[in-house]
Amino acid sequence: MVRLPGDEERSGFNISAFELTEARLLVEGECAALAATQITDGKVRELEQLIEEIARENTAPSGTERADREFHIALARATRNAALIEIVERLWMLRSTSPEASLLHEKARSANIKPVVDEHMAVLTALRARDPAAARAAMRNHLSAVLDSLLFATEERAVEVT
Repeated sequence: MVRLPGDEERSGFNISAFELTEARLLVEGECAALAATQITDGKVRELEQLIEEIARENTAPSGTERADREFHIALARATRNAALIEIVERLWMLRSTSPEASLLHEKARSANIKPVVDEHMAVLTALRARDPAAARAAMRNHLSAVLDSLLFATEERAVEVT
């Protein structure tokens, strides 16, 4: 029997930061590969500017991760695939609407774990070369590193609790 979720079962409520990042690794890795075959020079320049913004946000004490989010969504847009754009936007929305995911990402940020400019540059370099395999690998490496950072933040949180 199929049933619709009730108000108490809001979509995304119980998604962990790890589940979310695993999904992003799968989806965004393939987005990067597709984008490498579709990307325009204008989109490459936009991604370069967003990486510069990521670097600036990282130096601000109260910096946000807006540029990081925009980088990943711009990359999805470079695929020219509306379904993939929708999926990536939804995954990023879940990052802030799932309490569990939001809490762990905030914990990571407060532990001074910030988006890594070099990892984003590796993705951009592969996109600039129009190399799908390298773009996929660079994005997967980047999101694997995010998983490692989340694990570190989880360990830090466990130490605080004990």
